[in-house]
Amino acid sequence: MADSEVRVWLRIRRDDRSISLKDVFEKMEEIRRKAPDEEVYFDGDEFAICSRPIRRPPPSGHKTPSPAPPPGGEEKKRKRGRQTRLT
Repeated sequence: MADSEVRVWLRIRRDDRSISLKDVFEKMEEIRRKAPDEEVYFDGDEFAICSRPIRRPPPSGHKTPSPAPPPGGEEKKRKRGRQTRLT
């Protein structure tokens, strides 16, 4: 996801004691009502309330392409090791 899709709504100074956790949650709920098509979250690195568009699953009729088979037409077999008993 590109950084341009992220929207910062409110930056909070780390030393600001006037904002409580309750205030942060209320502000997040307010933003969710304003932007219902966006995922609202608190970014701990930026110390900010941010949002980004919600990714919708593809329509039910849409098929995702299956991965190409390995060269040679044979599937790789997984090698299995032996279990070692720890004592």
